[in-house]
Amino acid sequence: MRKLAQGAISYTYSDRNRAIDELPGRPIWVAPNALQRRPDMVIGEASVQRSAVIYVGRFARSKKVDLLVEAFGRAVARGLEADLILVGAGELDNEISRIVDSHGIESRVLRPGWIVDPTELGRYYARSFVSVSPGFAGLGLTQSLGYGVPSLVSRDEPHSPEIELADIGGVTFFETDNADSLAIAIRMAWASRAEVPLTAVHEYVAANYSAESMCAGLSAALTGNDLIGV
Repeated sequence: MRKLAQGAISYTYSDRNRAIDELPGRPIWVAPNALQRRPDMVIGEASVQRSAVIYVGRFARSKKVDLLVEAFGRAVARGLEADLILVGAGELDNEISRIVDSHGIESRVLRPGWIVDPTELGRYYARSFVSVSPGFAGLGLTQSLGYGVPSLVSRDEPHSPEIELADIGGVTFFETDNADSLAIAIRMAWASRAEVPLTAVHEYVAANYSAESMCAGLSAALTGNDLIGV
């Protein structure tokens, strides 16, 4: 289909590279999927004590939030002094509560529900030293890195195209469906928490994966601008 067109709009930067090879000499624009505007991607102060693991998204089977809670409970049993912030809701609510109770970590788990305001969400990220994608990773990865918070990602999942961000740093993979592997990764992230926020990663994501970036790519394509990329 791309070969029938005068140009193409790519969803990701890695796809743009493939399209350039397929359509030599034709304009290729990138409109990366984005959640937030650049001004909303504010990283917390470096001097702030970060003491939380954070998950943001649906509590759905495919997202495997129950695996995260189990891994967090095991990490706490091995001496982890952090808290767990679960932003969202969904079908696994009761299962999460059961796992929390089984590990006796009620005082360590915060569940504020859905948060859509970027400023309020940013305050939770500013308390966090790592985010986790226990199932497939998608826009949540863009969001976390945009706030300068590194992410732990399940290795063998049908990830969304945003997984290309793993190439810029800030992403550590753990073994899929393995609570012990995730618990170890959480403890390693805790040991490196003084390195957060990741300023360079934040700046890259803000420059290339914002709502402004997405709109710029679409606008350039619709107006026939020869701008390639953002």
